[in-house]
Amino acid sequence: MCELLGMCFNKEVNPSISFRGFRRRDKDNPHGWGIAFYPDESALVYKEPVMAIQSRLSEFLRDYDGLKSKIFIGHVRLASVGKYRYKNTHPFQRELNGKDFVFAHNGTLRNFKEKLKLGRFRKIGDTDSEHAFCYLLGQLEEKGINFEHKDDFDFLAKILRQINDLGKFNCIFSDGRHLFCYHDKNSYNGLVLLKRTPPYGPIRLRDEDWEINLAEEKDPTQHGYIIATKPLTNENWERFKPGELKVFKEYRDEIEIIVI
Repeated sequence: MCELLGMCFNKEVNPSISFRGFRRRDKDNPHGWGIAFYPDESALVYKEPVMAIQSRLSEFLRDYDGLKSKIFIGHVRLASVGKYRYKNTHPFQRELNGKDFVFAHNGTLRNFKEKLKLGRFRKIGDTDSEHAFCYLLGQLEEKGINFEHKDDFDFLAKILRQINDLGKFNCIFSDGRHLFCYHDKNSYNGLVLLKRTPPYGPIRLRDEDWEINLAEEKDPTQHGYIIATKPLTNENWERFKPGELKVFKEYRDEIEIIVI
């Protein structure tokens, strides 16, 4: 069972708290880990086909103060399609219309090669996840989607549900401006979100004996959302509805949400 992590904030943040708890989930997902973020319009992806808790790079990023972005996507992998290779490790990355897209998925799709015909976007690895990502980008390009109108998001939801028809499908992806989060229509594996706003207080990680007082750590004007497969802390997390797409975007120092 792979697990997903997404973050979207009104200001650049360091994901150390969420990433610390998230990387502990690799005991059930030992086949790779990855994290993607946007230092500017371009995406930067770190990933390895090893357990996160055994990775010196993962440990460095957990404690590195220079890792800052408004948007983050993380993934820990339990392989179901494709061997344990770098090319099969999430998140995946492609450019479309001058925007850097990154994509991570959990679940397993059936007959995806026959049902999801690829155009100019081709996969490098062997996974159903990267195949679905390439198909999705091809559909967005063919339709001329730029995410400026409500119809663009409706079309996206339609394509995601079409992919979901082939099996189990949760995904989180971004173009650097939006964070797109889709939950499987049959509630496979769960997807939850947490709105984190001031005033901050103490929190405790579920998977680690570690507590922090956010009031001492965070900018009081900073706020945003964390999305994960399962709650990472003892805070009040909200569940996604089956088949629900939520789109997060920072606009004028606030986080707007479109729900479809």
